[in-house]
Formats: sequence, C-alpha cells, structure tokens
Amino acid sequence: MKTSLRLSKYLGGIVLALILIFTLPGIIVQRANITNKSLMEIVYLLSIIAILSAVIIGFGEKSVFHFSFKSFKDTFTIGSVMSAVTAFYLITNMYKAIKDYGTPAMDTKSVVLFLISVFLGAGIREELLTRGLLLSFFKKAFGNSKASCLAAMSLSSLIFGAIHISNLDGATNPTPIYAQIIYAVGIGFYLAALYLRTGNLWGNMVLHFLFDISLMIYPIIYANRSDMDVLIGEWLGDGIIIKSILISVVSVLLGLYLIRDSKMKDIFKSDKNSSDTIM
Repeated sequence: MKTSLRLSKYLGGIVLALILIFTLPGIIVQRANITNKSLMEIVYLLSIIAILSAVIIGFGEKSVFHFSFKSFKDTFTIGSVMSAVTAFYLITNMYKAIKDYGTPAMDTKSVVLFLISVFLGAGIREELLTRGLLLSFFKKAFGNSKASCLAAMSLSSLIFGAIHISNLDGATNPTPIYAQIIYAVGIGFYLAALYLRTGNLWGNMVLHFLFDISLMIYPIIYANRSDMDVLIGEWLGDGIIIKSILISVVSVLLGLYLIRDSKMKDIFKSDKNSSDTIM
C-alpha cells in the first residue's frame, strides 16, 4: 500500500474511532434511560469497548484480539518488573487493609461493581484504545521500521498520559494529578513495549487491571475513599513531581530494554529501500 494511502487509512481510522467514542456512548446511555450510576458507567464503558472493537476489526486489524495461553503467560514473565511491583502492592496493601479495617468499608455489591468498572475501564478500555487502536494503527501508518515503532509507542503513550487529565475534575490539588499524567506516560510506554513483545493484548489488560487494583485496594475498597488527588499524593509522598518523572524515565528505559533489537528482529525488520517506510 502506498504511503499516502496507508497514512490516510490508519490515521483516519483513529480519528473515526475518537469521534465515535466521544459521541455515541453518551447517546446510548441517555436512550437507555439508566438511573443507577454504577450501571450507567458500565454500559458507557461497554459502549466504548464495542466501538473500539468494531473500528479495529473493520480496518482489518483483528490480530489485535489474538490470544494464546503461551503469550498470555509471557506477559507476566517478560513484564516481570511490573508483575513484581503489582504483587508487592497487592500483598502489602491487602495485609495493611485487613490489619487496619478487617473487612472492606464498601459493601459486597459495591466492591463487585467497582472491580467490574476498573476491569472494563482501566483494563480493557484503556488498553484497547492506547495499545490496541493507537499503537497498532500508528505503527501501521508510519511503516515497519524501528523508528516508526518507537514513534508509535511514544505517541500512544503521550495520549495514554493525557487521558488521565480527566482526573483533574473534582481534584482539590492538581499537583498529584499532574504527577499521575507524567508517570502514566512512562508506564504507557512500558505497556506498549510489552504488547509488542507478546502480541497478546489480553495479558496487558489483566496486568494493567491488577496493577491499578493493587494501589486501590486499601484506600478505595477498604477505606472507601474517592479523593484521587489526595491518594496519589499520599502514595508518592514528598517530591511528588520528581518521583513521577523518575517512575516515567525508568519505565521508558525498561520498555526500550524489552524491545531491544535482539528480541524484536521480526518487528523491526524492514526494507530500507522501500518507499513504504516514512520514518
């Protein structure tokens, strides 16, 4: 496919998907006349997931949904750093929560709805949007080279960080949210590298969900708090912006290590004389 056609197709697909997810879900929820806030959020998220899936498949990228147990398992071994951090926070925060509260302040129904919401929102929606759609489509649009691959990873990661701007809504102190945006860019780059290594987005979805829950289990499920800005501030402590920058830099370096040439020959293999590559 010619460069101009490839760019038009995949960048157009991204624009189409963004227009649809910013318009249709609200209409669907409104037409459904749902009054329960939790159910409304779940229907909203399912609508976004359905739209993204339709666009990805419609543009011929059904390989995004490829699944195998081996590559799923590889997500947690290749992404051992994030797996280890997730396990650490899950264990320590669960221990602290049981010690301090005994049982969750949230009722059982609310816990179940919260877990479903986080899995659909952070696990599936964010991975499907930033890695499934943006990373895959940018990579296709820019061509099959290492430079184009890095450009696609960088752009999708910047957008992943920007998504968290929405957390400024209702925040009394914006600084922790700015810190979240900064470290989310680095973590997004790491998750992009992990997806490129395994080719299994489902593994990303589960690991992303578990990582978020590992940080939320104590303050949100057990303590039943919702002050996201304060919670991030408590987690990072003093020097919050500097720490978030360090997290982002380390995550990017780990991502670059995951996609080193010796492990990514097939991905980075390209014909330098081909006019199809624009990076």
